[in-house]
Amino acid sequence: MSLFAACKKQEYQSIEELDAVSIDSYIRANNLTVQPLGNTGMYYQILEEGKGNDIDYTGRYALVYTVRSLDGVYSVTDTFASASRYFDYLGYFLGAAPQGTAISTSPAYQQQIEREEGLKMAIRSMLKKTDGQIRVLIPSRLLPYGRNGNTDLGIPSNASMDYVIRVIDSASMPAYEDLSIRKRMQAAGLDTADFTKTETGIYYQITEQGDGNPITVDSTITCSYKLHLMNGTEFQSADSATVLISNTVNAWKEVLPKINQGGTVRFLTPSTQAYGYSGSSSIAPFSALDFEISVRKTENDD
Repeated sequence: MSLFAACKKQEYQSIEELDAVSIDSYIRANNLTVQPLGNTGMYYQILEEGKGNDIDYTGRYALVYTVRSLDGVYSVTDTFASASRYFDYLGYFLGAAPQGTAISTSPAYQQQIEREEGLKMAIRSMLKKTDGQIRVLIPSRLLPYGRNGNTDLGIPSNASMDYVIRVIDSASMPAYEDLSIRKRMQAAGLDTADFTKTETGIYYQITEQGDGNPITVDSTITCSYKLHLMNGTEFQSADSATVLISNTVNAWKEVLPKINQGGTVRFLTPSTQAYGYSGSSSIAPFSALDFEISVRKTENDD
């Protein structure tokens, strides 16, 4: 009689098998009409045919996207959030940090721009042209966090993802931002007829002209202000801020000289007159902004 019971060898699924099972189950559960992208393990669906220019890895594009893990644990659906916006070379778009030219000098990314892989491959080879929208189901093994996930971002392990990505042509950006501003105004209960639109695309409304000192680009002002994003989020505010206008974004330089000390103005500006298509460390790429400013004190340089 054997003193040892026979041990059954335990079999583990490979990451390829785990990805395939989760994606297939997700497609069936959501009744998706998607197509396999060769033998990459990715699936795609063209939601809106591109009508703009040909897409290339070495072109810089504005991308707006939503993403969710197939199990629903991780989800980013606010398209005005930094996590849902990208403006840089398509060749550096990985769908998750780190990405973009800020990291392109590191050894791991030196050859990234022309590499055929992942989301950027699906965008270029399937969507093909700008001003279109594509859905991509991408296996976890093709994403930077892969099998381990990312606890800081709340991304579980082995998380295959569902991306819906819109690629905006540079020629369409002014119209896109104008639409974003108009939607923000409607959501905030504002009437566009009460606003004046400048040649640079800024909508402004003077609610109090003010009868104090005039304001110039060289003025230092003390003001209260609120800054809202296009989704209505109050991003920043101050009850008393001292600001040298020449150090501010172009929208402030253009609009504030239209009022005097004691005046109040609200203006909604496209990103071209704010932090640009690339954004800043705290402002998402190509973000239109909504400012409300009341000027209490003005000091002018002679």
